[in-house]
Amino acid sequence: MKFKVNEHLVNFQKMSYVKNDEDEIHVEKDVIDCSLGINPFGYSNLISNEKELFLKTKINIYPQYPYVEMRKEIAKYWADVVDIRSDNIRLGNGSVGVLDTINKIFIEKNSRVLGYCPQFTEYITDVRCHGGIYEYVELKQQNNYKFDYKEIMNRMCDEHRIIYIDNPNNPTGQIIPLLQLSDIIEKAEKMNICVIVDEAYGDFMSKENSAISLVNKFTNLFVIRTFSKGFGLADLRVGYVVCSEQLLEYYEKVDMPFTVTTVSQYISQVALKDKMFIENSICNIKRIKEEFINACSKIKVAETSLEVPIMVLQHPNEEIDLYKEFLKYKVLTESGEDFIAMGKNAVRLRIPENIEELLNAVKAIEKYI
Repeated sequence: MKFKVNEHLVNFQKMSYVKNDEDEIHVEKDVIDCSLGINPFGYSNLISNEKELFLKTKINIYPQYPYVEMRKEIAKYWADVVDIRSDNIRLGNGSVGVLDTINKIFIEKNSRVLGYCPQFTEYITDVRCHGGIYEYVELKQQNNYKFDYKEIMNRMCDEHRIIYIDNPNNPTGQIIPLLQLSDIIEKAEKMNICVIVDEAYGDFMSKENSAISLVNKFTNLFVIRTFSKGFGLADLRVGYVVCSEQLLEYYEKVDMPFTVTTVSQYISQVALKDKMFIENSICNIKRIKEEFINACSKIKVAETSLEVPIMVLQHPNEEIDLYKEFLKYKVLTESGEDFIAMGKNAVRLRIPENIEELLNAVKAIEKYI
C-alpha cells in the first residue's frame, strides 16, 4: 500500500539524541547517567511533603482549561523581575510541546528558520518534520564554540520566518547575555521575523537575564520555559510560553486543550514556592562543575557557564569516539554525533550529584592522550 503521507517525510531521516530506554546500557545499575539534562539534585522537598496530593485532585475529570490558576502563579513568580500578565502565558506539554505548537503557526513546506549550531536537536527535527528548512550559523571550534550574536544578525534575511535561540545553549551550557538577545530581537522585529528564545535550562541562570523581561517591549518574541530542568520535574511534562497578545491570537488557534494534567499543575505550583531549592542547586552545580573542569587537562571543555549542569567535552583526536570511551568506564553521555557541527570525538555531559567516579573516568581516558 502506498500511504498518502506528506511528501517531505518519505526520505526524511529523524535526528535525535534521545536513546531507546530498552537499550541494555540504560538498565545497568552501575552506570553513571550523565546524559539527559535534568537537575542532578532532584526536586523540592516541598513536593515530597505533599502526601495527600492525589486526594486533592480528581483524575476522572479533565483538567481545568486554560489553566488560569497555574498561569497566575507563574506571573507571580516573575513579579520581582518583570510585570507580566497571566493572559500572556500559555501552558504546554513540556517545552517541546510548546515549540511544536509554535511551529504549527509558522512552518510549512520550504519555510526557512535560522538558528545556530550545535543547538537543541529536537527543535531542528521538528522544523524539518513540518517541511521547513533549518539554516544555521555554525559556532566555530577555534572560538571554543562561543556564541557570536553578530553572525546571527548578519545572516538574517526577509525569507526567515523564525529565529531560534536556546539560552542557555544546549549542548554547551553557555549563557547568552540579555543585551545581545535584545539586539537580535529588535532587528528581527524590523524585518517582521519572530524570535523564539528557548530557556529550557533558564532556571539555572539569573531571572534578570531571562528574555521574559523583553516580552512587554517586543511583539515578535516567544520565550519558552519548562519545569523539567531546574525544578527537576521532567516526568510531569509541563512547559509554558510567554509572548505578546498579537502572537497569542495565533497560538490559541493551533493550541490543543488538556495537554497538562491537574496533578502536574498542582506539583508545579508547589515547586514555584521553593526558591531556595534552585538557588542551592545552582550553588552545588557551580562547585562540582568547576572541580570537574579543573580536572580536565587534556580533554577540552567548550565555552560554558558554571551554573548550568551541561557542557561539551572534546577529545583532541578526531578519530576517537568519546561517547564509547566514557562508556568503557560506565559513564553514559550524549554523543557529539547527535548534534550538528560536532563530531564523534565530542560528548555532551551533564554533571552528576557525585563526581568521584566521573573524575576517575576522565583520568583514565586522558592517560592515553
